[in-house]
Amino acid sequence: MKKKNNAILTSTRKSSMALGVGLLAAAMNPALAADSTTELDTVDVRSNRPIRSGYKAPDTTIGKRLQDIQNIPQSATVINRQVMKDQATSDLKDALKNAGITFQAGEGGQKEVPIIRGFYAGGDVYEDGIRGSSTEFNSDTFNTDHIEVLKGSAGILFGRGAAGGVINQASKMPYLGTGGDIAVGFGNRKYKRITGDFNHAFNDNVAVRLNVMGEDKDSFRKPADAKKFGIAPAISIGLGGNTQLDLSYKYTKDDNFPDLGVTYRSTGPTTAVADDRYFDKNIGYPGIDFEKSRNHVATAKLTHKFSENANIDNTLRYNKTKYDYLALAPRLNADGSEVRRNFGDYKNVRYDADTWSNLTNFNYKFDTGGIKHDLLTTLELVQEKRDSYRPSTTFSINGTPASRNDGLPYNIATGTFAPGNVTYVRDPLSATVVKTNTVGVGLNDIIELTPTVKAIAGVRYNHIKTKSQTPNAAQVSRSDGLWTYTGSLIWDYQPGHNVYATYATSATPVTFRVTGAAATLDASQLVAAPEKTRTVEVGTKNSFFDDTLTVNAALFHTRKTQQYVRNDGFIDEVKVYGLDTEVAGRITDRLNLIGNVVLSNGKMKANDPSTSQLNGHFPEAAAKVTANAWANYRVTNEINAGLGVRYVGKRYTYGSNLLQKLPAYTVVDAMASYENRNYRAQLNVNNLFDKKYFSSGLRPHVFTGDRRTILATFGYKF
Repeated sequence: MKKKNNAILTSTRKSSMALGVGLLAAAMNPALAADSTTELDTVDVRSNRPIRSGYKAPDTTIGKRLQDIQNIPQSATVINRQVMKDQATSDLKDALKNAGITFQAGEGGQKEVPIIRGFYAGGDVYEDGIRGSSTEFNSDTFNTDHIEVLKGSAGILFGRGAAGGVINQASKMPYLGTGGDIAVGFGNRKYKRITGDFNHAFNDNVAVRLNVMGEDKDSFRKPADAKKFGIAPAISIGLGGNTQLDLSYKYTKDDNFPDLGVTYRSTGPTTAVADDRYFDKNIGYPGIDFEKSRNHVATAKLTHKFSENANIDNTLRYNKTKYDYLALAPRLNADGSEVRRNFGDYKNVRYDADTWSNLTNFNYKFDTGGIKHDLLTTLELVQEKRDSYRPSTTFSINGTPASRNDGLPYNIATGTFAPGNVTYVRDPLSATVVKTNTVGVGLNDIIELTPTVKAIAGVRYNHIKTKSQTPNAAQVSRSDGLWTYTGSLIWDYQPGHNVYATYATSATPVTFRVTGAAATLDASQLVAAPEKTRTVEVGTKNSFFDDTLTVNAALFHTRKTQQYVRNDGFIDEVKVYGLDTEVAGRITDRLNLIGNVVLSNGKMKANDPSTSQLNGHFPEAAAKVTANAWANYRVTNEINAGLGVRYVGKRYTYGSNLLQKLPAYTVVDAMASYENRNYRAQLNVNNLFDKKYFSSGLRPHVFTGDRRTILATFGYKF
């Protein structure tokens, strides 16, 4: 567990009162103060709650060591707990709006896939440094302390994937102190939410923490209700000592009426735009469509400090996910007057996934001839198993069996559905079983050449073997041995200010698709070369106002070869280059700001006939320009006001030889709160001006962004 620089309130209320009375008496009677000396016990006045310095990032472990984010020679964003609290964030996607990330619509386990610097990051979502399940991106943040985004190739730290960057959620863990908070939220569209965070320290070494969450809400695209529940207990033994054991468990449950958005509408032989004619209508079948997920995560982490210069930690995790999904994809009829709602348009997914992960990090600091080294060695062992089913589903209308081409269409002009009663029978077919075993070994050394110049060198080897067993077919397998490297120079040209240059690589077997989950091996995947990525980045990181504000900027160039595109084939080469800037922290005692601007360009080179339509284009679902800013102003000691603006530039997706366009959008968010020592009342209005926009797309359908959302939160701290 990451140690917090949070102190403990060791004084009691009585000792504080005695000290106050003594000082008051001395002030009223100087003679008494001069002639008599009273020796008082030492009072250690420290906070028993975790403290954050405004919006500035806390120390992070995204680089596999506990360190200031300013010392990491790559662009990185940390969305801390105060930012998430002010923005009333409840899920990971909502929090990532602070990091310049766009999204591609997904299906079957990932509603939307994050895009970092033009590259898919669906399989690069981590929790406490361990890769999450394929549904992790949709996760709630009730048990999240802060979120870290590392941009650029990061294979040396995280193994496979990590082409454009990685996302890590740092969990809430026990601390020495007793307290907690309870919050309830209400909003439009029947929004209801309750969370609880409870911590108790039994003594100076052992503490427990419990986080719970429940939520129920509708969508402006009715019907599209969503319910979820989560519970996450944890215990830490040995806090503050040389040996510490952290045990934790998290269970989450999601039950949703899925919404696959709207269709594209043709505007010419090779172009199409998102269809906004039924922006507010979910065309799924009530009582038929569903999405269910159950996720269990059990973790044991043991940390031991041998000395000031040597420590080791080992994390063992078991992750089990059950996912089931039946959802209607929107499709237009031939003349575009109706959403056809054919039963053959259903997306039918079910899988069970089990993952064992063991990650060992050994950190050793030593000198060689006056040069200081900070060496990190890593051993990662992962065993993944996924049983995927394609259930056979038969539908009936008014009791009569229906074909794939039957359905009850939605008339766009009249806004009405064709009448009829739909029922279904669903039988699971035999599972396709995919197993993946990974062994990763890495070395990473921070070398202090002079007091102001550091070099970083690293290498990692991953051996990844995937086996696929399809019913009534022979088992097939593929093995990959992948090397990744990194090299950096950092010059601290004055305290709090540095410039850096980094070269980093990553690699991924083609068996891992857009979502990052291993898929059935087809003939092309058995022989295709792995995806390989390299990033060159030059940047500067700067701290101001006594290290309460950071301002960072970087130029980057990323090149990826042999990119696999779903089931269509390969893109020979993808290049993305640009400028990534960020500001985070406290500008004045009353004003906090977090903001990010990313300007990028690039193109794809595609000679494969199945992907040639992408040749010369910017990567799919990525925007060349993203910008966001969120500011919070403390009007008085108790009253705060916040305002945010987020902009996402034009994007496109493709399908059936069509270039499908998604327009740019700008959304404004606002908040106001009253908070004292024990109570908090907060009002958030997201999409203040009720902007209609499209958040992401995928081939034939587009996801709509949320309309104006009003949330009221009431909290009690103790």
